[in-house]
Amino acid sequence: MRAHCMLGLLACVATAAAAQEPPATMPATNAPAGLTGFWALRFDSRNVVPAVLSPSVTPDEIARHLSADRHVIRWCQPVGMPLVMESSAPLDIVQGATQVAIASQMPSAARHIYLDRRTPPGADILEPTRNGFSIGEWDGQTLFVHTTGFDDQGVTHLPGGGFRTATSELTERYQLVDQGRELEVTFTWTDPKVLQQPHTYAFRYYRVARDFNAGESFCDPNDQERSAFLTSSPAPARMPESR
Repeated sequence: MRAHCMLGLLACVATAAAAQEPPATMPATNAPAGLTGFWALRFDSRNVVPAVLSPSVTPDEIARHLSADRHVIRWCQPVGMPLVMESSAPLDIVQGATQVAIASQMPSAARHIYLDRRTPPGADILEPTRNGFSIGEWDGQTLFVHTTGFDDQGVTHLPGGGFRTATSELTERYQLVDQGRELEVTFTWTDPKVLQQPHTYAFRYYRVARDFNAGESFCDPNDQERSAFLTSSPAPARMPESR
């Protein structure tokens, strides 16, 4: 079920996930254009509030997830959602008739938001992934996306607190604002194992100039200097002794 695409996103858009049973489809009609392009986060792009965690979530559990997240980054493993949407490099979004694809320069598969179906594949054939399985629907000028089918791998930390699990669900709202120069995405996570109530935060992405070209973000897990930087506790910064 997975579609692993880091670059060559136009080719990814043309390939839908192959199901072993006929999907519940619905044509995507009257969808507004404008999502295609590169989109970048800025210093003022994040509106993140603290998550209200379930009383059953312990400090030790949070620490274990943070340690696992550091391990993923240290070894250049695919990060998955939600970190792919926080890339420091611009996101590459391509809008098609039957899906919207989103690629990040982080180590990760591209996200595929399917517009031509209303239900995910059955649990007997859907393989959970770090990105989950996303279904989108246009409502006027707004794209709503519902994602299920997550696993518990990758970087699981949620902005504002908490973490993603196999029972997490994500609803997103995509809206172009400022005459199409900005893209506002609102994320709402629900998970009875982790969150006491739905957790919502929002990002604003700024459209990048048309002549922007994506570069390769190479991650070498065998770089020992990089490893030492990521795994050693930082030494306190001190001013040199006066001479």
